[in-house]
Amino acid sequence: MPQNEETIRRTLHDHGLRSTPQRHAILNAFGQDTGEHLSAEEIHSRAARSLASLSRGTVYAALTELTELGLLSAVGLPDPVRYELNTSQHDHFRCRLCLRLFDLESDPAMPVIGPARSVVERVDVRAEGICADCVDYEAGLHAGIRAIERGSSSLPWADVLQRTDVACVASEGPLGKVLLGASSTGLVRLAFENHFDLRGLEARAATRRGSRAAREHLNAAVDALASFFAGERQELGCAIDSSMIAPAAAALSATRAIPLARHASYLELAGSLRARELGRWMGANPMPVIFPCHRVSRGKEVPEAFVGGTERRGWLEGHEREYVALLPRMAARAATRPRA
Repeated sequence: MPQNEETIRRTLHDHGLRSTPQRHAILNAFGQDTGEHLSAEEIHSRAARSLASLSRGTVYAALTELTELGLLSAVGLPDPVRYELNTSQHDHFRCRLCLRLFDLESDPAMPVIGPARSVVERVDVRAEGICADCVDYEAGLHAGIRAIERGSSSLPWADVLQRTDVACVASEGPLGKVLLGASSTGLVRLAFENHFDLRGLEARAATRRGSRAAREHLNAAVDALASFFAGERQELGCAIDSSMIAPAAAALSATRAIPLARHASYLELAGSLRARELGRWMGANPMPVIFPCHRVSRGKEVPEAFVGGTERRGWLEGHEREYVALLPRMAARAATRPRA
């Protein structure tokens, strides 16, 4: 939520500054949360939403000015410099994975020894480790993997085979045997051999149960997977039935926007989900590869844990790197082909 415009105007006036749209947009980038620590790039990105003409140079100059006047604080280590509204004396905790900063209360009673005859006026303490969200995400990830390997009634899609319209098919590929399930709307399940429901999906695949529309979705998905595994396509545009994954549909769908052979932190996908809940969904991902959760990182760390096991994760990561490395050559060939 933006800050009160009148308060910003009055604050700028009290510090001898004109109340300009640029300064308002920059201060409003922080909202009302004094616990945020934003880089100059993050501030520019937010401020430009309300003032499209705002340049990076203006942002950098204004941040220097506002910091010198005491309207903002700058935490200079580690890079990048991060700015905050909290200008009182306090310390910081930095998560070495997601790189976020958290405020810590300073202890004025802490004894300080300075050089001889010096007067110590300020002491800055920086703690570093792993924040609670990153700890929770990893715990959720492992809990989800246990649930999909051992079976759990808490998985929203665990009773997918109770639906009469669901059809299943088995497919072989570089990741081993894969069982696919689809409803009349779209895919609902992709299971590996280490998953608890594999046998039930195999039994359904051996029958003709399921709707005609479900079988059409399965045929399209099998073809898409084969092309992906063969390095002939980079996107799996399969129809998805998200009715049984509603709480995490947005987060799982967001994984499909992560570029091939790249990673995005779980924090970028969380939305309204808490870190542990999001981790559990990624660990028990009902449609891995379709929802490429292997591209989700814990900040700058890529977890080894994966819904299909470490070997499958390694294959997917390597396959995508090889495909991306070939893209320039493929583009060059396409450019030299004679046009019809």
